[in-house]
Amino acid sequence: MFNSKSGKCINIALDLGIFGDRSFAKGIENLSTALPEILKGKPDVIQLNPGGLKIFNKLKGKPPISVALRLDVTNVYEPRDIEHAWDTANIATLDLASDPKVACVVLNLLNFDENSRLQEQCIENIQIVAARCQKLSIPLMIEPLVMTVKPGAGSTSVGEVGKIAALVRQAVELGADIIKVDATTPMSDFGQVVEIASGVPVLVRGGGQVTARELLERTRIAMDVGASGVVYGRNVVQHPTPAKFIKSIKAVVHENASVDKALKILEG
Repeated sequence: MFNSKSGKCINIALDLGIFGDRSFAKGIENLSTALPEILKGKPDVIQLNPGGLKIFNKLKGKPPISVALRLDVTNVYEPRDIEHAWDTANIATLDLASDPKVACVVLNLLNFDENSRLQEQCIENIQIVAARCQKLSIPLMIEPLVMTVKPGAGSTSVGEVGKIAALVRQAVELGADIIKVDATTPMSDFGQVVEIASGVPVLVRGGGQVTARELLERTRIAMDVGASGVVYGRNVVQHPTPAKFIKSIKAVVHENASVDKALKILEG
């Protein structure tokens, strides 16, 4: 998963279509045609659901690339007021990780307006899967997300560093091999998240739509405070030129480029 020279990772999340909001799949409506465009950017990893992995395996002439395989599904992203929030994972889906391209599996750890039942369900998923992952030597990426209700539109992320750091530490204690987590507000606080992860690689998540400059600035800060890479989805796959955007992100993550230099790559 991690670049041999920089030791860092660029993961492009293509598992967006599973979360019950059609707008998430904008830019990747047809995975069979969208995937080759993403692969032209040569990310280190692509993040897929089991169905996406099937489609990926059918592609001809695809480059060797690692897959982060999502095993759970949640309804907290749905664009409506949620009466009952849930996150479900079945241990049987871990069998799909036997595919040689799968480098790790992914599970949520959600703090959704202090919904203790939802968080309990996520912890149960992690405990069951983590024990099996350890036995099978399959790395586990945990996605600790602090979220709140956005009336009439599902949910939105909370960037408060105290809450994020607490959830990240819980993920570490539950056995995470990799952490995928939201940016903090302000992003300068993100170093606290890296520190509390106690050596577990931390990848910053893209979240909602922002400008290219803002995403690259966030990436630059994350690298400067010790993050091990990024996991970007909508911001990349919904960009007019996703492959060029990936190359500009690679310049920051793998080559220590400035934001301005990365923007020149994107706009060139």
